[in-house]
Amino acid sequence: MAHGAGGSVELVQQLKANYREADISEQEMAMLEYAELLTVQPSNVMKTDVDRLREVGWTDADIVDIVHQTALFNYMVRVADGLGIDPDEYMEKLEERDRHVVDTSTWGKRNRTAAEEPV
Repeated sequence: MAHGAGGSVELVQQLKANYREADISEQEMAMLEYAELLTVQPSNVMKTDVDRLREVGWTDADIVDIVHQTALFNYMVRVADGLGIDPDEYMEKLEERDRHVVDTSTWGKRNRTAAEEPV
């Protein structure tokens, strides 16, 4: 779906900007909606949400992978946030590396006030 998986640079940019507007399959959309729900409202995930993934063709093994990838990403972000680690320096290196492949201009950038800057 993304560039490394054979998608176009434009698709990657659209997914970053607003995945709901991207030209992706129903199956991919269901996965992203589920990952978003698991990220922002984990206590609201219900069996019907998992059933929806099955309905669009994800296998149980796929669903376990989706949950693990989503949880791992969220874990890593929360560890960094909890320790006050600012990923901007690392992200700048990735931006430079990937600039020829995708618009990375917003990676790692946060809208913070001076009082909210990491320690």
